[in-house]
Amino acid sequence: MSMFNIGLSGLKTTQKALEVTSHNIANSSTAGFKSGSAEFASVYNGGQRGGVDVSDIKENFTREGGVVNTGSALDLAITGKGFFVVSENGRTAYTQAGQFGLDKNQNIINASGNNLQGYGIDADGNLVPGILTDLKIEAANIPAEASTEVEFSLNLSSASDVIDPLVNPFDPAVGSSYNYSQSSEIFDSLGNSHTLTQYFVHTGPNAWQAHYFVDGVDLGTPSAMTFDANGLLTSATAVPLTHNPATGAAVMNFDINLTNSTQFGSGFNIYKNDADGFTAGEFAGVAVAETGEVFATFTNGETKLQGQVVLANFANVNGLETGNKTVWYASNESGAALYGTPDAGSFGSLLSGAYVGSNVDISEQLVDLMAFQQNYQANAKTISSADEMMQILFSAT
Repeated sequence: MSMFNIGLSGLKTTQKALEVTSHNIANSSTAGFKSGSAEFASVYNGGQRGGVDVSDIKENFTREGGVVNTGSALDLAITGKGFFVVSENGRTAYTQAGQFGLDKNQNIINASGNNLQGYGIDADGNLVPGILTDLKIEAANIPAEASTEVEFSLNLSSASDVIDPLVNPFDPAVGSSYNYSQSSEIFDSLGNSHTLTQYFVHTGPNAWQAHYFVDGVDLGTPSAMTFDANGLLTSATAVPLTHNPATGAAVMNFDINLTNSTQFGSGFNIYKNDADGFTAGEFAGVAVAETGEVFATFTNGETKLQGQVVLANFANVNGLETGNKTVWYASNESGAALYGTPDAGSFGSLLSGAYVGSNVDISEQLVDLMAFQQNYQANAKTISSADEMMQILFSAT
């Protein structure tokens, strides 16, 4: 009887190994899937040989799956260590399947309807770290915002010709009446675009005048710019300006911030030309940074922070409990989840527009399939041989 039992144990364990291999092959295209392997252990009953058993089915978390590019912003690939955190009907689960999208309420979910977890934002749009929540997108259009400051810094060459305003009065139509000019785009309260043009006149050693026009309208008395012997700005760094647009918008009040402007012997150079404010914008889509920040994007080029994806890792990933739909759950063997943000510490960064596929090696699985098939046939042969021996024994008695 022991030969029958040993042979049967070989058939049972080989069948389980074949099931694992078949499962691997079936999931060779499943995002985030980790191939499994059956581990065998010999069995002894009271010192007597008892055959074989499957001691464990271990998933391979070491081998990374290939990156599949999709171009979809909410398809996310973890390049390195970590698991996405999802809420599965209130239960926290972990996955490396990074195929996400938006539901009708703009929640970020996977195909199973599980909510992607991360850090949310407060009423002022600032991240609230340490508290996991469902990530969602605020897709409402954003209204126009008037410009209030133009951050503008430049180098005015000290070697420029000096222009005497009394001899050559400033006129924007006469190029010889100024040394340099530069334009900036600004916006009124209705989101209409206007062109601010600055004209710079070198009036004497370390002394300049700046004339300001919006859409060709002179904003009034020019401002004086003075520099010290080291080429550093010594006059006021903020120039307040006012303009009444002919668009029905509110009067525009904005400052030109000249901080860090210089007067060196090198040529004319713009260091910074950046005005705030913008026209109205419609929701255009979502962008995810490699550090996990999620942004809503708008047709006017603006972005709004919506939250940050959080990753998890475990002291013993092989101790995770496997669930349906390519997720895992924390267990006593895995230890509690360790949370962190992408591209920080030991966590990998995120690649938007792609996901990590299965790590199944089909060639390897087919070799295993043939080996287990031969093993199954060999175990079946031991049972057949034992049966023949029993028949001979019964015939002899």
